[in-house]
Amino acid sequence: MKNKTIPAALAALCSSTFSEAQTLTAPSTDRVVYQATFYDSFTPRTALDMINQTPGFVLDTNGNDEERRGFSGAVGNVLIDGQRLGAKSQSLQDVLGRVAAREVLRIEVLRGSAVAGDASGAAVLANVVRTPSAGGGTWEAGFELTNEDRPTPNGKFGWSGRREATEFSVGGNAFTHDHLSAGWFDIEDADGNTLARKNEGFPHKNGDYALNGQVAFPAGDGRLTVTGQVSYFRHDEQFFQREYAASGAPNRREEIPFGERTRTGEAGVTWQAPVGAWDMNVTALATRKRNRWHASALEFDALDEPQSEAFQHVGTNSGESIVRGTFARSVKLGRVEFGAEAAVNTLDGEQLLTIDTGDGPEPVVLPNANLSVEETRGEAFVSHVWRLDDSWSLESRLTAETSRLSFSGDTEQSVSLTYVKPRMQLTRRLGRHQLQMRAYRDVGQLDFNDFVTTAAFANDIIEGGNPDLRPQTAWAVEVDGDLRFSEDSALRLRLFRHFVRDVVDFVPVGEPGEQFDAPGNIGDGSIIGAEMSLRVPLTRVLPGGTLSVTGLWQDTEVEDPLTGVDRPFSDFKENHVTAELRQDLAAARFAWGVTYDAFSMDTDFRLNEINRFREIHALNLFAETTWMANLKMRVELQSALDSPEDRDRRFFDTDRNGALSWRETGSFHPGHWWMFTVSSNF
Repeated sequence: MKNKTIPAALAALCSSTFSEAQTLTAPSTDRVVYQATFYDSFTPRTALDMINQTPGFVLDTNGNDEERRGFSGAVGNVLIDGQRLGAKSQSLQDVLGRVAAREVLRIEVLRGSAVAGDASGAAVLANVVRTPSAGGGTWEAGFELTNEDRPTPNGKFGWSGRREATEFSVGGNAFTHDHLSAGWFDIEDADGNTLARKNEGFPHKNGDYALNGQVAFPAGDGRLTVTGQVSYFRHDEQFFQREYAASGAPNRREEIPFGERTRTGEAGVTWQAPVGAWDMNVTALATRKRNRWHASALEFDALDEPQSEAFQHVGTNSGESIVRGTFARSVKLGRVEFGAEAAVNTLDGEQLLTIDTGDGPEPVVLPNANLSVEETRGEAFVSHVWRLDDSWSLESRLTAETSRLSFSGDTEQSVSLTYVKPRMQLTRRLGRHQLQMRAYRDVGQLDFNDFVTTAAFANDIIEGGNPDLRPQTAWAVEVDGDLRFSEDSALRLRLFRHFVRDVVDFVPVGEPGEQFDAPGNIGDGSIIGAEMSLRVPLTRVLPGGTLSVTGLWQDTEVEDPLTGVDRPFSDFKENHVTAELRQDLAAARFAWGVTYDAFSMDTDFRLNEINRFREIHALNLFAETTWMANLKMRVELQSALDSPEDRDRRFFDTDRNGALSWRETGSFHPGHWWMFTVSSNF
């Protein structure tokens, strides 16, 4: 039964019959449909497996790794039966992993007017359409074996079902990791003479556990959906440094044990109902997180005599509460929607830092180390989608937001911020291809941890907190082409330029002579680049073969406030390329492949230091088979290249305007490791 609260275009999709779905694949539509049989050769177990093999679509995997502004900024680019999950902390991988592949009828790639006005602002969405009587589960179990030679278990499960008009699902996952990264670093003076060498390493153990669920049922004239998740993360490491003179004699050593624990809980409620001619959608969401970590730094001299001990404890409690309501309806010239969102974000941070040089621990006071932050934010918007004719459609959107940040503790102040965010998008269909042109204003999300000061023992730096930090904003222009070719080949290409205001970078804070770096705004900058997603079947040269490539190439530029020279943004990976070559041999029930993942250098421009870091270039090999009953077995060799993580730190006299003082260069070698998993449906 069609839910009246789903936007008309999506509702039509979700209620289509099989024969209608075939019609939707016509080149003139805004939807490209892949029936479930398209994915058979990949032997998928979950909807996530199917999404990852969908031509011309790249899953938004930022998840919880990137702070998102409000609810609309975190909704992602996947729908299930035309609807979104009323959750923010649950990743799309978790949600899709709860849907068994046998429940999926088809996956629809929505574009153009079919996604115009969507809260995510995504140019392309994927809609997972399930069977009317969806039900069943999926599980996966396995282990990881790293250079620590101790297998660590991993697993996940998902189960969902329907009983009359009630739907329910539950899922869970557990991931554990035990690994050692180590390497050698050369310390040189300004003339390149070796002063010392260091051996550094950080054996570490991780555990990441989550349990989540959802239930949806009729309520009044509409439908009520309740979601929830609890998660727990633990991390322990034993970082060490061994420093040797150029002659090879020991100089000093340092032991830095570190432990972290994070607990997160989230609950959400969404009510969808018709109100006259309007579709109403109301979502309430509450997230709470408790984080605690501690670190010690024990220093010994060349004779292995203790010299000093530092200790740090940091605790934060954070929360986000959101209420969002929207009303939408069809009008004579398209579809109109308006809505509002209110949010309260909080963080309470406390820190204890002591140093003991032999006379007992002495407290060290850092500015803004004990701070409470509260943000109250309101937002209202109106949008209009207009299909001009069979080839053109126009989306316009206007959003206004206002917020107030209040600080108490080490800093007592408050600030009010107001932004207007217009958006215009014009879409043109060219046969089976599609071209989009858009211009909009974007406002970045503040990471509240940037307000609070901590010490980083391993790098010997202070991670400053700055209550004067403001959100980074940008005016953006983009052109996005979605090209569909024969034999399920697809190419998406996005060209963009962003004119950035209040670039978030590093600025010096503190009294003269005692300054350290903290996140801050350094002026105007720009981002120009291209993003590409390509999928090409290789059946003519490699039976059952497929090549997939995604890439992001960017160039950033901002005037350095210290040197006056144009340079890239700090802490910004400008380039990232991922490629996969896969061959599926259906008759043999076997598949193999290779994936490659590479990043460019990430540079931090601090007060008296330039720190360049590059992640590993990972070459992974995998093989999987379904020859045994209903089981799918997969083995993967991660980081087969043994590519290092490169680091180059350069230190200057006084600040970066001064002469080069000394330099530290070297690499961490994480080594390769194996992963083995078995999965099935039930």
